[in-house]
Amino acid sequence: MKRNGNKFRTCLAAGLSFSLAFSGTMLPAVPTAEAAASSVVRIDESGPGVKKKVNLGLNKAVVVDLPTDAHDILVADPALADAVTRTSRRIYLFGKTVGQTNIFVFGPNGEEIVSLEVAVERDVAGLEANLRRFIPEADIKVEIISDNVVLTGTVRTPLDSTKAVDLARAFLKGGEATTRNITAQGTNGDADIFAEDRQTSQIVNLLTVEGEDQVTLKVTVAEVSRQVLKQLGFNGRVSDGESGISFRNPANLGDAISVGANALIRGSIGGTTISSYINAMEQAGVMRTLAEPSLTAISGQEAKFYVGGDFRLSGTQEIDSDEDTGETTVAREVNDVEYGIRLNFKPVVLGPGRISLQIETDVSEPTYEGSVVTGNGAANIPGNTFLGIRRREASTSVELPSGGSIVIAGLVQDNIRQAMSGLPGASKIPILGTLFRSKDFQRNESELVIIATPYLVRPVARSEISRPDDNFNPANDLESFFLGRVNRIYGRPEAAPPVGRYHGNVGFIYK
Repeated sequence: MKRNGNKFRTCLAAGLSFSLAFSGTMLPAVPTAEAAASSVVRIDESGPGVKKKVNLGLNKAVVVDLPTDAHDILVADPALADAVTRTSRRIYLFGKTVGQTNIFVFGPNGEEIVSLEVAVERDVAGLEANLRRFIPEADIKVEIISDNVVLTGTVRTPLDSTKAVDLARAFLKGGEATTRNITAQGTNGDADIFAEDRQTSQIVNLLTVEGEDQVTLKVTVAEVSRQVLKQLGFNGRVSDGESGISFRNPANLGDAISVGANALIRGSIGGTTISSYINAMEQAGVMRTLAEPSLTAISGQEAKFYVGGDFRLSGTQEIDSDEDTGETTVAREVNDVEYGIRLNFKPVVLGPGRISLQIETDVSEPTYEGSVVTGNGAANIPGNTFLGIRRREASTSVELPSGGSIVIAGLVQDNIRQAMSGLPGASKIPILGTLFRSKDFQRNESELVIIATPYLVRPVARSEISRPDDNFNPANDLESFFLGRVNRIYGRPEAAPPVGRYHGNVGFIYK
């Protein structure tokens, strides 16, 4: 009965196979499993020239089933992989070190059964699982090329791309990145010292960011400065025509006006001439500075903006006189100093409503504040006015939502300087000593605020953008000469009105 049952099942299987073949229906082929997806590899064909590629995970094993009995196995590099057999048709492969080797399997008569091309690589299944767990909205694929991790696919934001690289780096530097190599061994085999060699694998980031965000940064630098300066000084001279005495009080706060006198008082008592030179000045001023540079950059890319130039500041001055001809030559040194508006920033969109900014802003211009006027005492040779460069700088890293503003720098400053000088002894005389004294007073007040505002932006149509010179019409010669106009109208009647609803005067300011 048992033998008849086996024959019946054999006949039934043969008949079913013949029917399927006659009808043109093919049985599904058994898929060839890879090492990354399955731990069993089945070899269907055998004979000379038959090759099979096997991907073997580092420190992991793969089972290879052969179609015929194997009697001899040759491993090209036993340091990379081991081949162990328990039966004549099953081989156990173990990955020991990252690399490539091949294994030859021979039959009982020395004939070649199959040649296995073995590639020992890191098993990236754990890394792929972590990427799916920590970055669920991304579609990331991991490949190993020459023991280097290659990340491909798409992510939503640049932050997700950075997270993927960090996870891959942790994978390379973790336990999977170490292999044990024997560095020393005892003569009797009783002492083994192992060292774990850290791999120097690289991470190749080929991830594509879906819809890269663009950020426009608007920086406002607003400053109001007030200055009050007062100066009063007396310099005198007493002479009888042949002999005399003169004195001059020094400039206390940088020679605020000039080296010469503003007024001269002269009188005579008998044969004695008395002269007094007066330096007197009172000055009050206010300054307003407003700069609003704007710049757009892709998330993760640095952008730079600069408007300005070079200002020529006067330096040292040398005067030479020719003894023979009496000619006077003047040699001046000029220094070039850069000034203007500079904005450098690097935006990184961390997520919806989160923008990380690295900002560097600089606003500078020439100023007469703290200027110095010098003279040389030579006739017909003008002096020099040494100006300064007023500069406001800020550099910081902040995190803001789109459209949110933050003050990245602020300054309230109030400086008062007062100095008095005079002729020793004479300046201490009550009332009369005023003629031998000089007094300077300066007060500077300034308020400075630097505000940064980022915006997530998208391109718009050219027709929706306005320029400052749109609809500007210059005046003709008659209007320019007789009416003193520089523009006829600002805006043409046939021009389309601006987009949106506005109240009052609409357009650019031109005065």
